[in-house]
Amino acid sequence: MRVGEPVSVMGFEGAPHDTAVFPWRAGEDALGSAADEPFPTRAVLVRPWGADAGLLLVRVVLGLTALFRGARALFDLPRGHGGADAVATVVAGHGFTPVVPLVTAYGWALLAAGVLVGLGVFASFAASALVAIGVVALGAGLPGAWSALDVGPVAGPLHGLVLACVVVLVGPGRFSGDADRAWFRAQTPVGVTCMIIGVGTGLTVLFAFR
Repeated sequence: MRVGEPVSVMGFEGAPHDTAVFPWRAGEDALGSAADEPFPTRAVLVRPWGADAGLLLVRVVLGLTALFRGARALFDLPRGHGGADAVATVVAGHGFTPVVPLVTAYGWALLAAGVLVGLGVFASFAASALVAIGVVALGAGLPGAWSALDVGPVAGPLHGLVLACVVVLVGPGRFSGDADRAWFRAQTPVGVTCMIIGVGTGLTVLFAFR
């Protein structure tokens, strides 16, 4: 190709210097000047308020559920119903040892995560603890449910695990204590990291303490 010969770009002869095709290009033969060139733009995604309201609902339900379960495991609340002993029996029945330290760690993890998730403070980090608990509960109950062809034993752990994954990956939403924090604006890497931590912790407990 000789110098000055029109070139073909996207099927247009003379492009990119032909101002009939690209009239916004500045140059000797172009229309306008460099100041007329459009500024580079990027799409800005705005999440509807309904999505944040939905995340608030998920957080409150998940947080209260974890809070009550933690209080039951640690303090036998409501008292007189044998909740703490029932939790220890379930843990021992699935072959986990040592029972008392595991139940204590389970209860405090639920209490702390329930408060933080409900308030939306460090929500993805706190919900990763609930992901770990869900992985353990689902993994322990799945063999029995599979052999009995009954989803009942794993329905509760599965629902809790899914809700915790939503909070971890999507974040707490704008109606939260985390709103506009640095980690809130970097939700994707934070969420992926917390998910890896949660699943890894759950699998470690499932295979190392059974």
